[in-house]
Amino acid sequence: MSSDSLSAPAKLTFLTAEETSISVEFTPQPEVKYYELAWKQYPQSWQDAESMTLQNNNDSLITADAIDLLPATTYCVRITPFGGDDKSGPPSPDMIVDTEAVSCTPQSKSCCVVQ
Repeated sequence: MSSDSLSAPAKLTFLTAEETSISVEFTPQPEVKYYELAWKQYPQSWQDAESMTLQNNNDSLITADAIDLLPATTYCVRITPFGGDDKSGPPSPDMIVDTEAVSCTPQSKSCCVVQ
């Protein structure tokens, strides 16, 4: 299948934000071989992002964690699909999330998606 027909998941779903990690999930597309989960501090460019590969095992949901993050910092998280030819499709909309502050009292957790 051509990467021209790959599409990013409709959106990442925010699960949790801890002091040093952010957890998200999404519904994989059957034509995608694998996804790249990428994260960066909000002001950085995507060229400076950290990333990890997530294999598509045709599960109903893929859950992933951006790790080794700094506490009390704003991050952008996104995924990019890759087809059988290892060419990428468009990335998902950026999810902007704050990690928890150290020794912070639990509060409601939220995020926003930039379209």
